[in-house]
Amino acid sequence: MKKTKILLVDDDPDFVTATKLVLEKAGYEVIHADTGKAGLQSARQDKPWLIILDVMLPDINGFSVCRELKDDSDCVAIPIVLLTSVSAQTGGYAENIAKEHKADLYIAKPVDSSKLLEAVNALLARRPAIKEKRTKAKILLVDDDPDMVEATKQILNAHNYDVITAKDGEEGIAKARYENPDLILLDVIMPGKDGYTVSYELRKNAQTRPIPIIMLTAIGQQLTRPEYGMDIAIDHLADDYINKPVDTQTLLKKIEKHLAFYSG
Repeated sequence: MKKTKILLVDDDPDFVTATKLVLEKAGYEVIHADTGKAGLQSARQDKPWLIILDVMLPDINGFSVCRELKDDSDCVAIPIVLLTSVSAQTGGYAENIAKEHKADLYIAKPVDSSKLLEAVNALLARRPAIKEKRTKAKILLVDDDPDMVEATKQILNAHNYDVITAKDGEEGIAKARYENPDLILLDVIMPGKDGYTVSYELRKNAQTRPIPIIMLTAIGQQLTRPEYGMDIAIDHLADDYINKPVDTQTLLKKIEKHLAFYSG
């Protein structure tokens, strides 16, 4: 799984284009179906994390599609957002119908893009994290020091971890979303975005929020009180902090602790 996948079922090409742009900019993968039948098939085959479903479709109405998916044991856990302009013509009855058909949320069209994105983030944040079955835990190492990266990678590989790397904050954020690592090791001092900012941004994204973050840096040696480095890391929502140069046993113990908590 590379990105959080959202299924958009709607036959309005302008709305589809605009909505895809907003969701993809936020880091989601969007797949599209333009009929109820195609939406049902995609939901069952592609297993999206969330479905945005229009009511007025050319074949099966969205209410019926929603009810059928919620009655399917393989799809019942997928949050469904129903969208339509029919509400304006029914005095709010459409929202009641949506609830009766087990929709998780109902939003009337025209939809404000920021409101829709906020709703999507909120629903996904409430859904338990879905993780891939892996033979090895995947660790994302974000650091611009090639010697540090190579040494740490060798240590982690030797202890049966799968390691992916990023050389700066922007690449780290992108790989956190695309690669869905089990844990992130994050340097503070990097070109572009510093590690504190990266940690904070990852915590504000529903997809990457649950991933444990351990910050690695020599900044503690440069502070009047080295413990301030830990305080700053915690303030930026990191889970843990290790001063460089990194002691191998300390690193391995902290990784094991946070992976056990995350998977348990």
